[in-house]
Amino acid sequence: MPLLKSLLCFKGYDNGRRFLAISLVCYSLFLALSSVLVKAPVLLVILLIICSPIILASAMRRVHDGGLATPLAGIPVATYWLCVIGITYVSHGSIWILMVLAVIVTLAFTMLSQPGKRRQTQYQWGYSGPVSFEVEERNNLDNFQRIEPTIAGQHSEADPQYSAERMPITDDLLSNAMVSERVQTNSHSPATSRTESPSAWEDKLQLWVSKNNYLAAGIVVALVLVILVTVFWPYEEVQPVNQPGQTKQAVEEPKERIGKIEMPDNFWIMLDQNDALTVAWQGDIKPDGQVWSALTAKGDKSCFEIEFNRQNKFRVMQVEVKNGGDYYADFSPIDTEVLVESIAKLSRFKLCGYEFSLKGTQAKLMTNNRYRKIIEAMD
Repeated sequence: MPLLKSLLCFKGYDNGRRFLAISLVCYSLFLALSSVLVKAPVLLVILLIICSPIILASAMRRVHDGGLATPLAGIPVATYWLCVIGITYVSHGSIWILMVLAVIVTLAFTMLSQPGKRRQTQYQWGYSGPVSFEVEERNNLDNFQRIEPTIAGQHSEADPQYSAERMPITDDLLSNAMVSERVQTNSHSPATSRTESPSAWEDKLQLWVSKNNYLAAGIVVALVLVILVTVFWPYEEVQPVNQPGQTKQAVEEPKERIGKIEMPDNFWIMLDQNDALTVAWQGDIKPDGQVWSALTAKGDKSCFEIEFNRQNKFRVMQVEVKNGGDYYADFSPIDTEVLVESIAKLSRFKLCGYEFSLKGTQAKLMTNNRYRKIIEAMD
């Protein structure tokens, strides 16, 4: 088909609107498949194999039309590859700004114009070159047969008028008809130049660019610099902001274990940098992770609170398991003083299903300056 052959023709000329239409189709095909290309590299290869030669051929015809150097035709192809591969494989949020570069390059090639070098020829479907669209028109005319309605017996084979109507279409007649049609067409057209009259916005834009060369060049350079800076600027991932009504997960600093003391019944107490008390012990083997959290109210309900004798109870903020069986129960700094006093003066407590004796704990606590000050302040 001549139209398809003209897409891959590297000779001849393309007007701006044909190049723009070809580029839009190729980029639209990429955008339609962009969501699946990263998971289907085969589609990416097929897309590049199909679109790259078409864009390259149209760009070469376009630079021929503008009288520019042929190597410049590689710019639209390189831009297309940069957009396809960059947007597909780079997860940077601003990578889609590459499409701005694609728009700039496409519009720049669309507006290429050098009227002083135009030749006297015509476009067909925005194309002028060695591929002829007249072959298809000739075949359609060859298949055409003129059929005139007649009444049986009214004309004889010897009737000159009847014979003329039945005369087959020969090559000479076909050539004469085509020449006549071209003459009639040219007689109604104001000029036989190779270009079609551009639209009003193209005229105005080209006129503005021709009068403001330095300003136009500055705008293009500024846009390119903005794109490059945005794409290659170091990117820091922004943590999502919790909306009202959502549960806010506490992001805490690593705890500093201060004043760690082992109690007689094989459990430990310690403080962190905020003076929050932690009770630790070795329990059953269990996967590492969070056992209970007061923020979400999810986990082992037996870890909800620590219960001393005399019905003294305090809420547990969270319980974690580390090293396969080391339990760490963290409490609020608000309860630190009463917890230390309860551990020093009461006889037992129960937590997460484990029960511990507090016999001899006061003597242990008095050996540490931090806990001694708390106990003395509570007396």
